[in-house]
Amino acid sequence: MAVIIPAGAEIPTPAPGPRRYGVFDAAVRAPLDNRYVASGVQFYPEDCGVGVLAYDPTCAPPHAEKVFDDTGAEFIEADPYWLYASYKCGTVGTSAGDVRRRVQKRYDAGAQHAVETVMWTGAGLTGVPALTTAGAIPVTPAGAGAGAAVAAAEQAFWDLHGYAGVLHVNTAAYAALGYAQMMTRAGGAGVFRTPLGTALSLGAGYGVTGPAGVAPADGFVWGFITPQTYVWSTEVRQPDPVQTLDRLANQWLALAETVYLHTWVCGDVVAVQIPVAAPAVATAPEVPA
Repeated sequence: MAVIIPAGAEIPTPAPGPRRYGVFDAAVRAPLDNRYVASGVQFYPEDCGVGVLAYDPTCAPPHAEKVFDDTGAEFIEADPYWLYASYKCGTVGTSAGDVRRRVQKRYDAGAQHAVETVMWTGAGLTGVPALTTAGAIPVTPAGAGAGAAVAAAEQAFWDLHGYAGVLHVNTAAYAALGYAQMMTRAGGAGVFRTPLGTALSLGAGYGVTGPAGVAPADGFVWGFITPQTYVWSTEVRQPDPVQTLDRLANQWLALAETVYLHTWVCGDVVAVQIPVAAPAVATAPEVPA
């Protein structure tokens, strides 16, 4: 006698849990005005560089003259880019509301990873700022370990810029950063920071290559310190699934898409190789030059 096993009762999909840490936490988030979706943005970096000089006020000749810096900084420019998630399924037993919800959740799960990937290399998109093509200055730590690497990068960065920045680094380095006590977070929420206040953007979507796409030494990943990073985005847009329905094949074709734009407030960027090993021991790889 055949045994018929009933199908399980469908229940609402369980909640996925908290969003992982990454650039959406470390960056300043803001809505993207529709006026800039087509044209992108540009702005003048008014507070970049360390352009304050000492002056001798004595009256004895030769009289000192104040030097006026006529070197104008270049405008910061950034173009927008589109990210989308798609969902395709048959119509039997599935409503338009089902596919709307499912494509939205698929988008929510992957948006941060996609932004991090684009931010690292530019993904071949025109006019999109990328860490590996930002003209970063590479620095060499004075000692071994993630602490020395971050300290060297912060020193070099603050020789260029007067405000706290953001360290962008692949999550592969987080254990070494934690062991070196380079990660603090007060109150259990918010942004991880170094002891000197640099925000940490630990991106699973980031790569490990350095300036101009140079590969790191074995046992290391490249990290970049930029000025404050901004990420603008439009609201998530979904075409009506009823209008995009493939009626010949009886298939729902759903989309969720957003326009993003990101940049950092100045062009001053430094790069450093950070070891992955934690703790740093004598058998860890040598610090690369």
